[in-house]
Amino acid sequence: MLFSILIFIITLLVLVLIHEFGHFLMAKRFGIKVEEFGFGIPPRLWGKKIGETIYSINWLPFGGFVKLLGEDEVDTITVGKTGKSRDFRAKSVWQRIVVVVAGVTMNLVLAWILFYIVIIAQNFKIIYPALEPAVYIAEVQNDFPAQIAGIKIGEKLVAIDDQRVSSIEQARAFIKSKDSNPLSLTLTNIDGEDARKVTVTPKKQETGDVLIGVVFSPIPFKEYKSLPQKLFSGISYSWDLTRITFVGLGNVFYELIYGNFGQVSKSVSGPVGLAVVTNDILSSGGISAVLLPYLWFVGVISLTLTIFNVLPIPALDGGRLLFLVIEAVTRKKVKEDVEKMVHQIGFAILIALAVLITYSDIRKLLP
Repeated sequence: MLFSILIFIITLLVLVLIHEFGHFLMAKRFGIKVEEFGFGIPPRLWGKKIGETIYSINWLPFGGFVKLLGEDEVDTITVGKTGKSRDFRAKSVWQRIVVVVAGVTMNLVLAWILFYIVIIAQNFKIIYPALEPAVYIAEVQNDFPAQIAGIKIGEKLVAIDDQRVSSIEQARAFIKSKDSNPLSLTLTNIDGEDARKVTVTPKKQETGDVLIGVVFSPIPFKEYKSLPQKLFSGISYSWDLTRITFVGLGNVFYELIYGNFGQVSKSVSGPVGLAVVTNDILSSGGISAVLLPYLWFVGVISLTLTIFNVLPIPALDGGRLLFLVIEAVTRKKVKEDVEKMVHQIGFAILIALAVLITYSDIRKLLP
């Protein structure tokens, strides 16, 4: 477990550094002074000044930050000896927007790269996002009735002989009960759309088993077949994950509105919960068995960081981006003291949520 926690901390550090490096790189590109490059949230645990920038590690391991000159100030813009300001506020609105979105862009590109690696390594086949378990086709065996009938990997089995199927055990029992008689299978795509019916006749084995030649899974898999699908597989897969994430967020807000806090607690995890998932993955076998699942997991975290950081939440990149978009549209800056207050309130709320989520994660571990 300690090894898994160490791996998770290193992973989180890399993800945060990549995100903040995006801000850092663009700030340097536009001549903005970077005062601090920090991992975690203050108070500071350790820091070292290199050149004009302090590089720090902070006590609360929830993300990180790049502190730019003037970013959260409300006083006079600082001007250097050359007369050229290195203050964040002095730059054009489009330069500031580029600096703000650079972090999420880095995380998004990293997610694409990791998903491409996993998809290519698995012969353009990958686990597909789904909110609820169902019965999906994970494999289709050669020269069996399912292949002959045109059943495809990734399809969802909805019914057998017009009887709804809700579990793998139920599907297997239905097929076995029909012996070698024809079956009518109702199938849809992964999203439950484009329903169609196919007829298969199970093949009876010498052992007495009755098979149609598929491997069922409670989690769907998607296979990319055509050249365009393969070329854009990592990007389209990221879009699929993003779409299902927003559906999940909608469900979370629904549960909050109706006071189902226990259900929300089950569906939301923080660093402790992610560390537990890391341990589950790394404990499942040797390095060859865990490498691809873990790369997929890191890709999901990186994409999640992208999604949540771009939302218009105060104190996050999306909150800062919102104020910049308002400025770009109205051509008038929001009052600096108002923006600073909004971000401070948002920061306090985020810290409170982080503490609550961590508490929830720890409770899940207790007997």
